[in-house]
Amino acid sequence: MAERIRGEVEQLAQTLQRMVTPVILVSNEVGMGIVPEHHLARQFRDIAGSANQSLAAAADEVFMVISGIPLKIK
Repeated sequence: MAERIRGEVEQLAQTLQRMVTPVILVSNEVGMGIVPEHHLARQFRDIAGSANQSLAAAADEVFMVISGIPLKIK
């Protein structure tokens, strides 16, 4: 399941890189909190984190918003 999701995310990243229209993606940050106790929650965190990394690597700009303040990462 995780490999299938990673494949879909990579396909999305490739598609977004070919687009001329600006696209804004919004995602939750999932790796800065406590480690989830349940295995399924940890798996979700890991997959979401990998997806965020892949899409951020493909993006021209990356911002993180904390307490309503945008911080430019890339």
